Amino acid sequence: MLAILANSMTKPVGHDEQMYCTAGALLAQGKMIYRDFSYVAQMPYHPLLYAALFRALHTNYFLLAGRMVSVVCDILVVVCIVSIYRHVFRPFTITGLLLGLGASILWVFNPLVDYANGFAWNHDVVILCVALSLWLLLSTDFRLESRYWRVALIGALLTFASCMRITTVIVQLVFVVFLLGVPAKSLKERFKTALPLLVSCAAVLVWPVWVIASAPRAFFLNLFWIPALNGEWLRKTGMVYDKAGLTFESLTTAGYLVIIAIGSCLCVSIVLYRQKLKPADVRGALLSFLTAAAMFGAAYIPSTMWVQYLAMPAAFIVIGFAYPLMWFRKFDCIKYFKISIIMFIVGTVITVSSHAIVLQRIPGLFDIGNWAAIRVHRISEDIAARIKEPKLVLTLAPLYAIEGGCQFYTEFSAGPFVYRVADYMSSWNLDITHTAGPRTLKRLVEKTPPSAVILGVEPEFLEDALFRAVVKADWERRTYEGGVTVYFRP
Repeated sequence: MLAILANSMTKPVGHDEQMYCTAGALLAQGKMIYRDFSYVAQMPYHPLLYAALFRALHTNYFLLAGRMVSVVCDILVVVCIVSIYRHVFRPFTITGLLLGLGASILWVFNPLVDYANGFAWNHDVVILCVALSLWLLLSTDFRLESRYWRVALIGALLTFASCMRITTVIVQLVFVVFLLGVPAKSLKERFKTALPLLVSCAAVLVWPVWVIASAPRAFFLNLFWIPALNGEWLRKTGMVYDKAGLTFESLTTAGYLVIIAIGSCLCVSIVLYRQKLKPADVRGALLSFLTAAAMFGAAYIPSTMWVQYLAMPAAFIVIGFAYPLMWFRKFDCIKYFKISIIMFIVGTVITVSSHAIVLQRIPGLFDIGNWAAIRVHRISEDIAARIKEPKLVLTLAPLYAIEGGCQFYTEFSAGPFVYRVADYMSSWNLDITHTAGPRTLKRLVEKTPPSAVILGVEPEFLEDALFRAVVKADWERRTYEGGVTVYFRP
C-alpha cells in the first residue's frame, strides 16, 4: 500500500493530467463535456467520476483528489488479484493467499505498471473495473440465483470502463462471449442469464449517449479527428514511438520477462494434464489470458502507442498463473508444484531487485509538502494571490489556474492536445469544439485580455505563441519550482 501511494505522490505532473482533472472541474461547474469544452480521445465517464468527487469533497485540490482515486483503484486491484488466487485455491487457503500476494508483487513492481499507475488519468479505474469483473465472473456459481445480480454488476462495470476508454470495448466483448458460452440447461436459461447483462449495459449507457447526442459533431472531432491529427503531428515532430520497437523494448524489461518466463513454464501443465482437465478447470485460465490478449490488442488500435498501454495486460497475465499452479497442486504433482513455487519466488525476487525504486520512494512519502499534487496546489495559490482581477489566465496547463481559483480560457481545457493541431482544423471545427490554436490566439486574447500567462510546462516551441501574443516588456516575471514561469500583467 505504501509503495502504491509513494509511486503516485512522488511522480512529476504529466500533461495528460491537465486534461483529465480540468474536464472534471469544468463538469463540476455545470459545463457539458464536448458541447462546452474539448476532451480529446476519451469517453465521458471519467470526468463525471472526478466531478462527483470534487463536488462531494468541496475541494480544489483537483490533482491530489484525482491521484488518490488512482491509488485506491490500484490497492483494490491488488485485493482482486489476491481474492482470485484465494478462490482458485479454495481447498488450500494459505497457499492461495501467499501466491496471490506474490502475484501482486509481480504486478506492482513491473516497471511498465509502475510507470503507468498513480497518475490522475483513467488507466487505473479501467484496470480495476476489468479486474473486479473478472473476479465476479470467476467466483460466480451459475446454479445459484445470485448469478443475476453478479452478471448485472459485471455488465455495468465493463460498460463504465468502456465509456472511459473506448478500446475497452474489446475486453467487454470477450466477457460477453464468455458469459453467453456458460453451460445452460436450455436456451431460455441462457437468455435469463444474459438479460441482466444487457439491462445493466443499457442503463450505464444512458448518460454517455445523452452527452454524445447533445453534441455529436464535437464528439466525433474529439474522439476521432483530433487524435488522428495529433498522431500525424507527433510523427512529423519525431515524438512518437514505433509500435514494434516499443513492444520489444517493453516486453524485454526484467519485470515483463519474468512474467513471460513464468507463464511459458506454467503452460507445461496444460500439456501434462490435458487428459485430466475438465472444461470448468480451463475456463477461468482461458478468460484471464483472453482478457490480457484483448488488452494487448487494444494497445495497437490508437494511431500512436505509449508505454502505459502495454502495462494494462500485466495484471491479467499474473492472475492467469493461478490456474496452472492449482493444477499442479490439485493433481498431486508435488514435484512440479515445488518447482513452480521456487520459480515464482525467484521471479518475484528478480522483479523487486531490478526495480527497487518502488521501495526507495517510500521514505519520501512522509514529506507531504513535497508531494507533486501539493506542490502544484501551493504554486497555484501563490500565482492566484499575485494576479489582479479578473484573474484570467492564459496557459496550456490549466491546473495551475483552477487549483488557485483563477479563471482560464476553456479553449485550452485539453492542454496542448488541440492547440498543437488547431491550425490544421477549419474555423468551423474550432468553433464546434470551442478550441483555439496559434493562428486564432491573437483574436482570442484581444477580445478578453488575460491577467497572467503561465508557461514552462510544455515545450518552448509550443508556448512561444502564447508569450508573443500577450507578454510585454513591463510584465512581471516569476519562476517557480519545476520551471513553471508566470508573467503578471502590471
